[in-house]
Amino acid sequence: MRRGTKVRDHKFPKEEAVYKLLYLESERQEGRWAERRLKGFAEVQEVLEGMLRERYAPRTQTLTHKS
Repeated sequence: MRRGTKVRDHKFPKEEAVYKLLYLESERQEGRWAERRLKGFAEVQEVLEGMLRERYAPRTQTLTHKS
């Protein structure tokens, strides 16, 4: 965010201009982070998915009620 306002060597004409610039800079940053991939995540992803399937698997065992 600082970089987006730092290069501006003039003052902003209106307060609204600052908000608009900050909004546009945040949108730009969000787009950059959305495309990033973590190094080594592909190797771990399958293990994590298996752990989640095991943890949250639908229960097939039914409970019987004794009277």
